[in-house]
Amino acid sequence: MAVLSTSLPLEIWMVIVELHEPKANATTLRALSRCCRALVCLCQGILFRNLYIPRIFHGWPSRRDGALARLEDAFTQSPHLATYVQNMRYRIEEEDSENTTVHWILNQLTDNLADVHMEYVSETSSTPYLDWDTLDARLRSSIIRVVQSPRLRSLSLSSIKNMPFSVFVSLSSDLTTVKLEGVEVKIQPDSEGLESTNSDGTPRRVDLVTSRTKRRLPRINNLHYYCHDTGGVLASRPFVFDLEHLQFLHVSWGNEPECAQGKELMKAASKLEGLACLVDSPHKLIAGLANAMLDYGLDVSLTALTIALAHPTAMPPTPNPDEYDLFLGLIKELELLAGRNTVKKLLIHFDTTKDTHDRLMDSLGRFDDVITREAFPHLERFDLDIWVHCSEPYGSRDYWAECRGVSVIPGLRFGCQVMIIDD
Repeated sequence: MAVLSTSLPLEIWMVIVELHEPKANATTLRALSRCCRALVCLCQGILFRNLYIPRIFHGWPSRRDGALARLEDAFTQSPHLATYVQNMRYRIEEEDSENTTVHWILNQLTDNLADVHMEYVSETSSTPYLDWDTLDARLRSSIIRVVQSPRLRSLSLSSIKNMPFSVFVSLSSDLTTVKLEGVEVKIQPDSEGLESTNSDGTPRRVDLVTSRTKRRLPRINNLHYYCHDTGGVLASRPFVFDLEHLQFLHVSWGNEPECAQGKELMKAASKLEGLACLVDSPHKLIAGLANAMLDYGLDVSLTALTIALAHPTAMPPTPNPDEYDLFLGLIKELELLAGRNTVKKLLIHFDTTKDTHDRLMDSLGRFDDVITREAFPHLERFDLDIWVHCSEPYGSRDYWAECRGVSVIPGLRFGCQVMIIDD
């Protein structure tokens, strides 16, 4: 092995290695590790800190298999490499039930895991969720083992149904960030034992009441909770999380169950600083949000507010299309908050179709009447995002100029930023 230059102390070489950490260029890090044995562990730690198990690319199925095989070889030849993994992202595939390589890799990950992101991405709209019950017991056990890592600080799960409630009762007490999007749990009595896993990865049964009383609940300060009505993790009482220190809340809004859940979360969070509400259908309204914010004291604590409105499909038919409110009740809610808020950053997001966008452009001037210095005395920044879904290139300088014309809000420190994104 080569010897380091005597003109540079080891500390300088370590700084050079750390400077390559953001890009984690494998070739460069391998070369640096060959300079001195003292740099090997540092370079390996950077290379294996983030683990990504991608989805299957049907055009190149061998691409994923090859990557998994190489990772299996690395962990087999040098088991200590698995201890470096702190952040893991896994695109779950139904075929993984029979993929023993995936099971083995998941089981090698250690208690050093700090951030886990697991998601299922459906290829058809008819089956948006992965059914937990259809997965092989070995894969379920491996997933539970990772999700329940004892030092986990951040957990993200997406598009999974029939997940055992006991999985969430036994999460790490160190958790501070949780993102649950379209995660449905099995609704069963608290007195029943439910599925969990032992330290060796074998399934076991858990008494939910005992588990709740013996452990400290995770103190969550950042919660993303989308696409839930009554079948979500937070449908249980008491909550499986300690929300007293919650600072940032992201929730679905618009129908009765979603609004009721959102209000209860606002009530539980006494130190909320940021709130994001998603109205994901043109058949829903943002109505009731302002009163909820005022009822639970957010008028004196909230500094960041995000409202996302979606028109993913054609607008509902109405006798007079001009009477349909493209803002889904937002203008009235902003009027109710006028002079009764401490919002510094306001983001309004539209996710819309090409046809709806044309009418939306003619209505954006309504913001000039409600977002003023008098109505939002603390406002420093107002961002307006418009995502347009269309099958062909769309947008022109005229549209951009029109957006910019309504984006300058009198008295604000910063102008509004507008983005038009074409599919």
